[in-house]
Order: sequence, then C-alpha cells, then structure tokens
Amino acid sequence: MKVKELLGIKGIECFSIMSDQTLIDASKQMAECRIGALLVMEKGKLAGILTERDIVRAVANDRNCKEVHIKEVMTTNLIVSKSGDDLDYVMAVMIQNNIRHLPVVDEHGLVGMLSMRDVVRVLVKNLKAENQYLKDFIGGFDA
Repeated sequence: MKVKELLGIKGIECFSIMSDQTLIDASKQMAECRIGALLVMEKGKLAGILTERDIVRAVANDRNCKEVHIKEVMTTNLIVSKSGDDLDYVMAVMIQNNIRHLPVVDEHGLVGMLSMRDVVRVLVKNLKAENQYLKDFIGGFDA
C-alpha cells in the first residue's frame, strides 16, 4: 500500500501550531486533540515538528513550559515522506530514525501526516486478511 492510499483512508487532517507559541499552548492543544505531535508553521510554511518527546526534554532540562517558545525546542531537521512511498519503506524509515510521526509532502508542500499507529493499523489489517485467506485455503482441503 502507498502513503497516498493510507491518507485516503485515514484522512489528511493535520494539527499545527505557530512557532512563536509556547510549550504550554502546544501541550494544551495536544491534550485536547489527543495527539502526540504538532506540525510547526512559520509564515504559512512547514518549519518543523513538535512532539511529546520535545516537550519532555524541555521539562527535564528545567525549562518553564509557559515561557519556552516552540521554535526553541522543535525539531527542524525534518524527515518526510512522499505520497508515492510504500508503507513498508515508511515504517522502516520511522523505525530506523526512532520517530513516530512523519509529515507527508509533495512538490506543493504539506499533504498530511502519518503516525506509526496509522501505519501499524493498516499492516495489521492486511495481515489479518491474509491470515483469514490462508485459513480458508487450508480449511478447504478438509471438506
């Protein structure tokens, strides 16, 4: 399955925040939306990503979430996916780079975002279907 197909199933809704907002703003938005990452925007363009891990690192370093701006702790060296990428490749990239959220871009900019949960959910569904097919195939010989 391709990234484009998965985005068609799950939808392209992305949650974002401006880089000049604070970590407390981000934390509240993440809690309300029940998500683990926000895309960070500057002047209408994707500038980075802020994850739960970024917030935890800031707090662990005695940073005050009400005072720290997102641009100070966000990840700017983005790893991204393209719509035509295969999900097996995307999963390998996420595992190899120890990331759980992957923005999807094309030549026009941001298209969507995938989480490890999105990818695993599709792969498990495919495995269940294959498992059932094999059970039916093997069971056919008993008749």
